[in-house]
Amino acid sequence: TSREVMREVGLLARERIYKRTVAGTDMHGDAFAPYSQSYQQAKSETVGSGRVNLQLSGAMLNAMTVQNVTEDSVEIGFAG
Repeated sequence: TSREVMREVGLLARERIYKRTVAGTDMHGDAFAPYSQSYQQAKSETVGSGRVNLQLSGAMLNAMTVQNVTEDSVEIGFAG
């Protein structure tokens, strides 16, 4: 059905957003703005990398889900 197709679209979109974010690029394919020097150093000391990818614990990106599906739209949001 259309809802099943839209759910698949949502899952694919979520995966693309996740991979792009982990790679450090925005929706236009540009690199994220750099972290401040102090945050980058703190992040590097905490997780071993100061790379700009919007991840520290991984909780935010792991909470991204398909939340609402209709026959012609899909909504991606964050659980919790």
